[in-house]
Amino acid sequence: MRTPARVFGAGRLVRDVIVVPRVRRSWYLRLRRPHNLFQPHNDTSLDRYPELFRFLQEQLRDGPDVRLLSFGCSVGDEVFTLRQYFPSASITGIDISAGNVRACRRRQRRSRDDRMSFRQAGSTTTEASASYDVVLCMAVLRHGDLGAQQAPSCGHRLSFFAFEPTAADLARCVKVGGYLVIEHSNFRFGDIKVSGAFEVVLRRPRSAADARGTPLYGPDNTRIDNVETLDVIFRRL
Repeated sequence: MRTPARVFGAGRLVRDVIVVPRVRRSWYLRLRRPHNLFQPHNDTSLDRYPELFRFLQEQLRDGPDVRLLSFGCSVGDEVFTLRQYFPSASITGIDISAGNVRACRRRQRRSRDDRMSFRQAGSTTTEASASYDVVLCMAVLRHGDLGAQQAPSCGHRLSFFAFEPTAADLARCVKVGGYLVIEHSNFRFGDIKVSGAFEVVLRRPRSAADARGTPLYGPDNTRIDNVETLDVIFRRL
């Protein structure tokens, strides 16, 4: 008798939740649903966005007075990648998961990098206004399940009502002349009011993979189709 594939799949999931810390933390977030949770998945890797990081490197001089913020930093891969591009900058990582932040701090202690800091939070409301040269929010303001479902509305997973104040507060933290980077989001920064204080400095074509993996939704939480380009990096005027 053949065992159904879904039984094997469920067995692997249970095993991963028990054995793999990042999977366990992801499912803990799903169950606990802390305030302002967008993306429960915990996937990350080093140097995922080299083109974007190189662009920022070209626009900014490195130095101890340069401040970078990685919002939704997961286990720190983005922060440690940014260190390769900005050897002297001060880099802060924020994540909603306490387990992720503990993992980041263990990595920091091993690296002995005292110009990094990590905090647990689901927003940037405690950060000072106009305090960062770059604020990055990469694959955070989204829900991974929406790509698989291709749902016409996203309201059962996340909402524009939550996205707008979160993105607006990220923007508040950016210095005049600084950069806000929002990549792989289910919503568009250009659809919120504070985007008028920014200019788009980098946009890219929207691929079929983007459309499948990260569908776009408007202020009414309804899916937006036939979008050809994505605005990714914004400079504060």
